[in-house]
Amino acid sequence: MIRTILACLIAGQAAWCAAASSKALESSGLDVSRSAAPAAAEPSAPEPAAKALPPDLDLFSYFGYPDRPEPSSFRPSRAPRGAQVFSMDLNTIKNAYLHTSVGFTTGAGTRISVSGSKASNCPDGGNSCKDKEKFFLVLTSDKGQSFFVRAMDIVNWGIFMSGSRTVTVDGEKYVVKVLANASTPEESVVEIKGPKGVALKASLKQLGDAVAAKGVDVKLSKVYKLAYGNEITQGPQGAKFTAKMLILLIPFPVADASSYVILDSAEVKPTGTVYDGFEKAYSFHFDNGAFSVYQR
Repeated sequence: MIRTILACLIAGQAAWCAAASSKALESSGLDVSRSAAPAAAEPSAPEPAAKALPPDLDLFSYFGYPDRPEPSSFRPSRAPRGAQVFSMDLNTIKNAYLHTSVGFTTGAGTRISVSGSKASNCPDGGNSCKDKEKFFLVLTSDKGQSFFVRAMDIVNWGIFMSGSRTVTVDGEKYVVKVLANASTPEESVVEIKGPKGVALKASLKQLGDAVAAKGVDVKLSKVYKLAYGNEITQGPQGAKFTAKMLILLIPFPVADASSYVILDSAEVKPTGTVYDGFEKAYSFHFDNGAFSVYQR
């Protein structure tokens, strides 16, 4: 307690820190039912301690920032297409990024893979928020069940921030936290504790690399990892998958705070779609899961 008072005096915010220290002693959690979308979060008071972290610090920048280029009008000429540089049935890798090598096994033998992804919108359902407010940890069982944990709700940083959520799998409770490293955000640690103690400890860098490893190499003007999966949206009741399918092209090797490209599969036409703001030397084609890229 003496350390807390000294820290507050040094910061010159004794009244605020007193409230923050009190909040840090409280535990919070969310039991998520066994379904693809989580239950609504329990009502809780705002956590003023969150202001202790630099406001512009994005702990999850290693996962990159999404870029959604606008499709350009494209009329294929009668001339033969250029060389085909990539072709694949994306149904064979649908949502593969959810099944990473990072995970743990429950007492009942269920394998839980841990992944990370960003929702396409903000907690209030709108779009006026920072990217870190869109980031989720996704816990996926080998039985196809997914549990969403909003990352900013589980950040822990010294005495200032204390957050967690509880996920229930096979009747066992697992407490999920992120232990923040403000100086090297990608070394922040995802910690999951279960009935027998720590079930998982992995850095955000390890998790990001594991997500990228599930992608498929595509070489255009540079090398990308290709992923294909359902869009995630969030709102007051939690997060869920939608029917919209997205094609992600992630620059590889992974670099902190890089941009990755999201293509709405519905916009990529069988006859071809081009993007003036992205790899305009190529046309992209999509037809019932069959994805191909041609030189123009």
